Amino acid sequence: MGEAGRISLVLYEERFKEQLMAFQLPPEQAEFTALPSETLDAALSDPDKLAVVIAVDSQAAGFFILHTGKRIAEFYKDYQGAVLVRAFLVDYACQGRGIAKAAMALLPAFVRTHLPAVHEIVLTVNERNLAAGHLYLGAGFRDHGLRRTGSKGPQKILQYDLSLPQENPDEDILLRERLTGIFSRNRLLMDISRRARFMEPFPYYIGAGCLVQTVWNELTGRAPEYGIGDIDLIYFDPEDLSFAAEDQLIAKGREYFSGIPIPVDIKNQARVHLWYEDRFGVRLQPYPSLEAAIDSWPTTVTALGARLDGNGEWHIYAPFGLKDLFSLTLRPNKVLISEEIYRSKTLKWQKKWPELQIMPWED
Repeated sequence: MGEAGRISLVLYEERFKEQLMAFQLPPEQAEFTALPSETLDAALSDPDKLAVVIAVDSQAAGFFILHTGKRIAEFYKDYQGAVLVRAFLVDYACQGRGIAKAAMALLPAFVRTHLPAVHEIVLTVNERNLAAGHLYLGAGFRDHGLRRTGSKGPQKILQYDLSLPQENPDEDILLRERLTGIFSRNRLLMDISRRARFMEPFPYYIGAGCLVQTVWNELTGRAPEYGIGDIDLIYFDPEDLSFAAEDQLIAKGREYFSGIPIPVDIKNQARVHLWYEDRFGVRLQPYPSLEAAIDSWPTTVTALGARLDGNGEWHIYAPFGLKDLFSLTLRPNKVLISEEIYRSKTLKWQKKWPELQIMPWED
């Protein structure tokens, strides 16, 4: 199931059941949603619920439920004319390919077709689930400050007004294809990506600057490695937060990346909170996942991770999308950085790439 596969939303059919029942999620994601094995039967027996399959080339890759009626009032008091999205997920084996974002882009048209009386889509997201929050906001949902207390803590209630104009659902997929094409033409990045597989079974990504600068270099006609000072290779191991364990993997990396002309910086994102305050003066809560770490990186373009699997398929994580990257636009992600740090970084980058458009901090 490659990234370029056709993504569609399909009302549940029995042919999908075996695939849905096999879906899995890592613990840090399962904390916030339920698997189809837990929700499908109840949805099928409830006339107020529609079970929806996210399909890629006719294979089930994700799932969610559309819930209407009075019983959603506990989540959203103005329930009349609204539909609640519940139990949204993409199977772990299919993640990193832009499927969730593409599905969210298709959602408004799907609701208009199958629930024509609905004028608003709502969903709830745990405040600790940063990755999901960025996904929904990037898909056009708005946070108007509504909150509720769920069984696992405070939740944001996000709203999507169906009177808003629709966007092109294929745009993100096309940008991802363009991105991976650029990566595939960079011999050094391909070499590093293949060698980086020694990180398995830890979740890992090559991230941030080296990816962004690779794209900028191609877009501006510069040499592929121009301006790249190091390669960020991040992984997630919450079971061993010791520096000794991280250092052991760093030493292993020196062997695997021998002969690579650019330093490769390996860091366990599960232990960043142990040293971040001493270095930057900001207290940091432990990241619940590798993706949550990327969510906090300083700009919308550098919040980017990529890895190449053994089948030659790219897995991309880009919580703010790719529009800013391809328009050479730098925009702050204010989760952690200060205005001073943002200005420092953007000035440094603009000296190397004068074509960059710098958005102001208050934007």
